[in-house]
Amino acid sequence: MNIDNNKPKAELKLTLTFYEEEPKTNTFGSNNVVYEIYYFYDTGIIHVEEVEAFGDRTLVARFQDRRGRGITEDEMLENIKEFTSMTYKEFREKILNK
Repeated sequence: MNIDNNKPKAELKLTLTFYEEEPKTNTFGSNNVVYEIYYFYDTGIIHVEEVEAFGDRTLVARFQDRRGRGITEDEMLENIKEFTSMTYKEFREKILNK
């Protein structure tokens, strides 16, 4: 097999961790909520997944247009800037619609 001329399958992952309070050393359990945001370059679609206590992931939001087309890389970067400046309440209301 010759892979020299093949392009990679690319995806970008951003992890957002919302803390109730900063974690303390030598404690059991977690007081945070974690989301992973994936941008798939081949489709332009963004997935938002909630990460559970044991690493299980649940798809909670997906961003694409009505025809199933994705967004551009520039739009994705704007979204990442917006995601990283939100509070947990803003993230739930604007992204998760809860």
